Amino acid sequence: MITTKEAFIDAKEVSQILGVGMTKAYAVIKAYNAELDARGYYTMRGKCPRKYFEQKIYGYADYYNPGDDLTRKAGMVAEECGYQAKEKVQSD
Repeated sequence: MITTKEAFIDAKEVSQILGVGMTKAYAVIKAYNAELDARGYYTMRGKCPRKYFEQKIYGYADYYNPGDDLTRKAGMVAEECGYQAKEKVQSD
């Protein structure tokens, strides 16, 4: 069974991870909870789902929206910036 401490991240932990003050940590949590609330998810004041936080901060796969393909988005950004990958040269 997953405990609340494992499932949710609080402002103290957000503050330590991001290296910001408690006021900013609460603002980050409030913004993420507003996003989740708009999508119809249950939120708790002062806490944010750990997986959602990690996805937003570290860019992990979006467990809440599996149809949202981050790799495709990265390709679109690269296309907009005119980035072209160089071909790897195989050496024998």
